[in-house]
Amino acid sequence: MEIKKRFLEKYLHEIAIEQLVEEYFQKGYNVTKEGQIGNYRADLIAKKGDETIVIEVKSGKMTPDKKETIRQLGNFIRSQGNYKFFIVVATPPKEKKLEIAEIESLLFNALINRLPSELDELSTHTRIDEITEIDIDEISINGHAIFVKGDGVVSVELQIGSDGDLVRGDGLESHESFPFDFEITLEYNVNKGLEISEVDKFYVDTSSFYD
Repeated sequence: MEIKKRFLEKYLHEIAIEQLVEEYFQKGYNVTKEGQIGNYRADLIAKKGDETIVIEVKSGKMTPDKKETIRQLGNFIRSQGNYKFFIVVATPPKEKKLEIAEIESLLFNALINRLPSELDELSTHTRIDEITEIDIDEISINGHAIFVKGDGVVSVELQIGSDGDLVRGDGLESHESFPFDFEITLEYNVNKGLEISEVDKFYVDTSSFYD
C-alpha cells in the first residue's frame, strides 16, 4: 500500500521534531520538546553549555494566529541575547510524480460547472477558490481516452446567509480546505487541448468541517 501524501503530511510536524531531537542529541545537546520559554512554548529547546537554540517547526500552511505566535516568540528570544531562534520548514521526501498539464484548471472548471453535493450543503453559498496539491496515482490510455486517478485539495469560500445578511452583520464568511479523490476521463478536443469528457468519481472529504 502506498501512503498518500495528505496522510504523510498529517504527521510531518511530529516526524520532523523527532528527527531534529535525534540530530541535536547526537551533537551533544540536551533537547526538550514543547519546552517553556518565558510565556511561550517552543517545539524544541536545545542546550549545550552556554548555548541555547530555540526551534519552531513549520509544516504546511499556518494559521494567522500561529504566525503571530511565532513572530512574538522570535522577538522574545532575540531579546535574550545569546539565544538562537530557528524556524525549520519540514518537507516530505521528494518523489517522482505523474503530471498532466493544467490538471488543476481542468478540475477547477469541472467543479464550477457541477459543485459536489458534499460541498454545496456546507453553506448557503459555496464557492470554489482553488484546486491545489494534485497527486496523480494512475494514468491509463485507451484509444483517444485518458483515464486519470488521483487526489488533491480543494479550497472553498463558505457564505452562511445572503449578501444582505452579510451587510447587516447577520451572515458569516469563512475559508476552508478539504481533501478529495477523483477519477476522470480526458480527451483531446478539436483544438488539441485536453478536456474532461467524463467524471467517473469525485469525492470530497468534508468530515473535518463537522469535527
